[in-house]
Amino acid sequence: MSSVSKLTTAAVNNTLEIAPALANLNFDFSIWKTEAPKEFDGVGSSLSTIRRDEAENGMPHITARKLGALFASILPSTPNVSRAYGQRASEISQASSVSPQMRSKYGVFSSRVGLDATSIWAAATSGPAAIAVHLLACLLARMWDGPEATAIWAEIVQRRKELIWLEIEENNITEMTTLAAARQDITRAQLAEWDASARAWLRTADTVKNRQQKQLLLIVDNVKGPVNKMKDTYESVLAAWKNSLTQMEGLIKGISQQAISGDILLALSAWHLFPDMLVVVPCKTQVRQHDQIFETGGVLTIGLEKPDIDESGVSWSLPLARLRHYGAPVVSSGSINSRERSRLSLTEFLQAFLGCFLHGWGDAALDTLRAIRWLHHISQILDDAASAEMPEAKAMISARAKFSWLSLLLSAAKYHLDCDENEKLVAKKLVSLGRKHGKPFLGIPKMPMFGLLDSGSFVSLLRKEDEQISFLRKVAEDICQDLRLDSHQMFIRYRHELPGSSKATYEYATALPWDRRSTKRMYDGCEHKSQIHRRWLYAGSADLRIGRLSDARYEKRLDDIFRPDISRGNFDHRRVPGDFAHWHAKYGGFGETSYPFDREYFDDDECNLIKHDFDCRANGYTANGEEILKRESQPIEDFAVATMGIFWDNMGDIYLNSNQTPWFKYLYGDIHRAAIFVLEGKGELIKLFRTSKQDSTDMYTLFEAGKMEPNAVVSRLAWHFQTAEVEADPYMQSAKAVSTAAMTYSNFPDATIDIRILQCKLWQAQWVKSAVSQMRDLPRSMEKSRITPLSLVPYHLDRACAFTCITMFESGHYDANPIELENVMAMSSGDSLFVGAALLCDPSLESYSADIKRIAGNIGRPGITFLIPPVAPMMRDVSISDWRQLGSVEFDGLPRDCFNRTSLHLSFTGASSPVNVGFSGAQDSEVSMLETLVSVHDSGKWVADLNVIDTFRSVDLDFIPPCTDQTHNATIFPPPYSVTSIENWLELLDELDKKICVVQAHGNWEARLAATSISIAKGHSTIIAPEKICWECF
Repeated sequence: MSSVSKLTTAAVNNTLEIAPALANLNFDFSIWKTEAPKEFDGVGSSLSTIRRDEAENGMPHITARKLGALFASILPSTPNVSRAYGQRASEISQASSVSPQMRSKYGVFSSRVGLDATSIWAAATSGPAAIAVHLLACLLARMWDGPEATAIWAEIVQRRKELIWLEIEENNITEMTTLAAARQDITRAQLAEWDASARAWLRTADTVKNRQQKQLLLIVDNVKGPVNKMKDTYESVLAAWKNSLTQMEGLIKGISQQAISGDILLALSAWHLFPDMLVVVPCKTQVRQHDQIFETGGVLTIGLEKPDIDESGVSWSLPLARLRHYGAPVVSSGSINSRERSRLSLTEFLQAFLGCFLHGWGDAALDTLRAIRWLHHISQILDDAASAEMPEAKAMISARAKFSWLSLLLSAAKYHLDCDENEKLVAKKLVSLGRKHGKPFLGIPKMPMFGLLDSGSFVSLLRKEDEQISFLRKVAEDICQDLRLDSHQMFIRYRHELPGSSKATYEYATALPWDRRSTKRMYDGCEHKSQIHRRWLYAGSADLRIGRLSDARYEKRLDDIFRPDISRGNFDHRRVPGDFAHWHAKYGGFGETSYPFDREYFDDDECNLIKHDFDCRANGYTANGEEILKRESQPIEDFAVATMGIFWDNMGDIYLNSNQTPWFKYLYGDIHRAAIFVLEGKGELIKLFRTSKQDSTDMYTLFEAGKMEPNAVVSRLAWHFQTAEVEADPYMQSAKAVSTAAMTYSNFPDATIDIRILQCKLWQAQWVKSAVSQMRDLPRSMEKSRITPLSLVPYHLDRACAFTCITMFESGHYDANPIELENVMAMSSGDSLFVGAALLCDPSLESYSADIKRIAGNIGRPGITFLIPPVAPMMRDVSISDWRQLGSVEFDGLPRDCFNRTSLHLSFTGASSPVNVGFSGAQDSEVSMLETLVSVHDSGKWVADLNVIDTFRSVDLDFIPPCTDQTHNATIFPPPYSVTSIENWLELLDELDKKICVVQAHGNWEARLAATSISIAKGHSTIIAPEKICWECF
């Protein structure tokens, strides 16, 4: 107290003895505690015991007290803000509270379950200034990432201390607590934990106030405004902090305010206080938010001024001098709008995924709404086909395919079309976000629209043969209108099915109308010409396998294509049909009798049907103005059209005096069903005049008109997905990764995804690469039509890859190496604990290793923390003095729980190390490993530490499944061998007397889990029995 007295005397006498006195001034902030305002009672009652103790007596309380004292003298008095915020925080806390019964279900993590309002309660028990400091933490956490916010805290704390000492030097006496706080060391780790608690609180509050936050975000999107334009970090932060407090105080008092800068909008979002607003951009709108806190409050007017900036939303740019260890200050920008610094629910994320997917379709999906409607049409086709028991459709939308990326895509399209007006507005923004800002996420597909736009191959999906020809003729006219191609340089080949048979033959039709010659003359003496289409129909009058073309030009091409393989000695003559007898004779293959034929053979009855069919069709086409010729009258050779092309001299026009090549190559359509062929050498030029936008527009029109054959659509999609080469297709790898993440997050109802994940190249993620490499070991389906295609289903992840996947979607960008996470049992991030399911249930409930559960809670550390067990967990030693608790009781066959005083506890050794997610030079590590103890206690006394992860990896562990044999008498006991009953922990830790022992922990999953882990650690072969054990099965 002598130092304090001396300081007071010096102040009165205006002497220069202040600094020496302060050098000895000490103040213990840990003992300074005030009663929390009653408005915050709901916060305190919702906290777990351990969090409340930390907030009142631990480091969060000390940090709150220090920061409050440091800034108290420069903050405005805002008692109404404190009261209003306490009410809102209590309301949110009560809505998120976890009952003791529910908390106990989480075993070792029970003390960490529930909302993290530690910083709020620490502030509430530290005075009004500390509450204001918490509000600043929320502002910074809303706008910046953890390391950036921590850097800002470090900078403003240091600057505030410097200013206090400057005041001391100038004899401007300040508050005693301020002077004491200036001497206190506030570490970067303390600031990071302070920020982390506020950040976790924001996530919880955002979930509870989801509707209001979404509405506010839509308003903010239409506003362009910085928080302020100050370049000095300290001055900028202090100005934003003070102004937001002052304006909020005025609003609560009933004084209307004008949002001249973005700080008050940032405060609304970060503090979850929602006054009525008058929005004047883009049009004057009164927004009633019905927040009871502002029942008699003022109105906030937004948008009277339009700052000269391009970005929508509220933005803030600051130079961060303490972000990195070395280098000039990093100018970092943050914003709150629908595109940045946001977290999405799974449903919202899938809307953004839909946008990313449509981006990959390029011009084919320029009309977003039409593309989404087409996806919904595909969904309806698959549903109808599955209802009709079509195997391919059932495989694509079966229960196994629930989380396939195709199902997710179609569900997102349906949601987009069916959601209500407000949801649709958000959905449109998210789709637009995916299209514009999610370009790297999936990459570009090899074939857009599931391959249906591949050179017009969707033609084969048209219901009728004539519709296929009609469409191809339209395409030919569109292509050639500017090229002025001769009508003899393009034709259509199509597959015609024999009525009542599975056999078919190829027929031909003109793509462009021919000039019809006439003996009539015009008045000027010129020849009268008209245009007409021709068709070459098979009349059944000749076997098309007989008389294959022996033209020298054709045989030369056969030689050019197949002779290289013949020369190398690896040519199979069976690749060329046997009716090319002359060619086979030349190369030594003549005489073989097993050559296949590529043309159908028709018997007499079939020929009669063909002739009748020909007559009927010829009459019909003639009536429509087409000229009909017999296909067998033309020397057309169409063997191996993909490589050889089609040989046809002048398209059979004997009057055409032309030296053009007789070779035609595939141009457009389905080469096996109906396609356009063009004169060799013209194809590449013509393709320039047919865009994906034209194709997609035509395809949409055909689908909308109901001209597509549904079963053909289903079969084509199934073929596309079955033949997809996932290992070589980054786009498909990314789509499967999305389905994997969606399946994982479907188990986390309240978890959110960082929006910045859309800017990652998903296929380059290390967990995706690991999953793709594991795919090669999976068995391929034997009957593909009945199995969901491998290209659609999610990856099968191990635990390490699952944690890496969650890390990436949780952070938005961190790409950890799965190998480094092999021993991770849980991770803490924001307001979430992601825990391996094995730690949360009875060991008899086998779950696949990547089964992870989310718990609302955290361990109070900044960033992402992985919890790992120690390398060699310790156990209590059994000493000779424990002899009274050791015995060898025979098991009587009656299950009981002798371990009802057992409990599991979570603690930390303090050993920690950063995880490599790429070097950045930053002072703060956002991802780290933390050595964590899962301890077994009996009546409060430590028994052992566990490594549950290694337990379930052990080859010594086995399971007895529940008995399904109704002939067994499950109560029969004893078995034909002696069994020892273990009824306390010392008996299990001690050397076992017999080969078979039973741990009596019936119905106590925590004790059973601990006993299993200890038994495996002791090297015993361990069998986990079900709750109802059948001794006959045993």
